[in-house]
Amino acid sequence: MLPSAGEPAVLLRSADEHKDQTYFLWRVPGTMFNRVLFPVGDYASKADVRAACARRGLGVEAKPDSDGICFVGPVGMRTFLLDALERRAGDVVEWETGHVLGRHDGAFLFTVGQRKGLDLGGGPARYVVDTDTERNVVYVTADRACPALWTRELVLEDVRWIAGETPVPGSYLVRTRHTGELREARVETGGDGLVRVCLPEPVRRVAPGQSAVIYDGLRVLGGGVVRK
Repeated sequence: MLPSAGEPAVLLRSADEHKDQTYFLWRVPGTMFNRVLFPVGDYASKADVRAACARRGLGVEAKPDSDGICFVGPVGMRTFLLDALERRAGDVVEWETGHVLGRHDGAFLFTVGQRKGLDLGGGPARYVVDTDTERNVVYVTADRACPALWTRELVLEDVRWIAGETPVPGSYLVRTRHTGELREARVETGGDGLVRVCLPEPVRRVAPGQSAVIYDGLRVLGGGVVRK
C-alpha cells in the first residue's frame, strides 16, 4: 500500500499465504518500503505467477521453485552447521528422570519440539524439550503432553514496529514460523521494551531466537525475537 508523503508504507500479507514473505520482513522500517514494490503480492498462487510470466514472454515460467536457505547451498542444515561450528559430543538426557539416553554431536543442532534426528534407537518417539548449549546437553521426553513442551505466553525482545510506533495492547494475530498458523493472541507492551504474547490455548513451545510476527488483519505491525 502506497503511503502518504512522509508516512511509512503499510506492509500487507500476500494473497498466496504459502508464498507470503512478510514473516521475514518485520525488522524492516516502514520508510524503507516507500520505494519498494512487490508486484506479485496480489497473485493467488505460484501457478498464476507462472502464467503471467508466460504471457509476457519472460522465459522464467518453467524455472524450478527455490527451496531451503539460499546461502547454505545444496547441503543440509546439519552438514552446514557442523562445517561452520565445532562438533561437540554431548548427552541426550531424559527430561523427567535425568537418565542419559544417548549422545549427540552438538546441542546447537537441535531445537525445541524436534523429533527426528535424535538417533536413540528403538523405543517410543521422543521430542526435544530444551537445549543447554553451554553444558551441551539435549533434554528429551516421550510424553507429548509434557508441560515443558507447551506454553501460553511468549516474551519477545529486540522488538521492531514497521510504522515506528508501538501499537496499543489488544488482540492481534501472531505467527511464529514461516507459513505457520496465524493465532489470535493478546499482545501486551510495556516500558521495559519487551512484548508479551498471551495465547488463549496452550501451543507448542517456540524455540528461543525464533521470530514472532504480529499482524492486525492483513497488515504486518512488526515483531520480535522469542526470549529464552
